[in-house]
Amino acid sequence: TALLRDGRPVLVEFTADWCLTCKANERIVLASERVKAELARRRFAVLKADWTRRDEAIRLELARFGKAGVPLYLVYSPGAPDQPVVLPEILTVDLFLETLSQAAPEVDATS
Repeated sequence: TALLRDGRPVLVEFTADWCLTCKANERIVLASERVKAELARRRFAVLKADWTRRDEAIRLELARFGKAGVPLYLVYSPGAPDQPVVLPEILTVDLFLETLSQAAPEVDATS
């Protein structure tokens, strides 16, 4: 909430060490140079919710979005802080980049 209030877009990645889909998304999409560069350029705060040990607070947040498990990717925009974009479980670089651009369409180069 504080990050959004400060004008920063936020990516929340719900993951677990045992989640094969999570690991594939991390390796193919989240670790790609294009995605890392765009997250930095658009000043995204990236938060990771690690559900490896089945934390109750994370389970409640997953349930709030109708999920029983990971992965879950939420992209919050400062302009609509109560309406995160829920990405599909299997990501692509192009879909991810498009979502980032919609959440933070204008980048102030002086920030």
